[in-house]
Amino acid sequence: MRKVRAFIFDLDGTLADTFPMIVSAWNAAVSPHTGKTYTDAEVISRFGIPDPQMIRRELPGSAGDEADRVYHQYYEAHHNSVELFPGVLEMLRQLHRRDMPMGVMTGKGIRTARITLSSLGIADLFGAVVTGEDVSHQKPDPEGPLLAAARLNVPPRDCAFVGDSPADIPAGKAAGMLTIAAGWHSVYLDEIRALKPDIWAEHPGDLLAFL
Repeated sequence: MRKVRAFIFDLDGTLADTFPMIVSAWNAAVSPHTGKTYTDAEVISRFGIPDPQMIRRELPGSAGDEADRVYHQYYEAHHNSVELFPGVLEMLRQLHRRDMPMGVMTGKGIRTARITLSSLGIADLFGAVVTGEDVSHQKPDPEGPLLAAARLNVPPRDCAFVGDSPADIPAGKAAGMLTIAAGWHSVYLDEIRALKPDIWAEHPGDLLAFL
């Protein structure tokens, strides 16, 4: 089995069940300007760029500025509804106790990434956090995973990239990392299977097999 010296995780849908919060915050911020209530699928289809860019792609100018303010205000005020997926905290603590370097590479913006990591009490477990605002090219480009590996000072070939989305697996592969599908999140399962990740993890605890 390929040796893993560091784990790099996606955040939304991999560590934290944030999709419902993102959809609610989007509707609170954007719907007043468009007159439309967006479905989960409609908001999820807009993922892939940091949330401030996602909003301003929808609403230019002052409307985008106001929606961005409301979005982040709502996201922070209601974040107590967000939870880690079952088994994630135990898995992270076990890896941390074994001195396994860990990082986060998320496409979301810096502010919402900080809110999620801090509110869930896991920020201190990661030696590197890379957001969509830290890179020029978003996943599936490997820039983000490679930057996280560099910040952890671990060669990419010795890293595992864990993610739940169709952008995560090709990003990890392009970075030369072992790719692990977060099979505990159901939104993208069919798309992820088609991308043939190196490892399919049904539960966060499955990652402990690499210790």
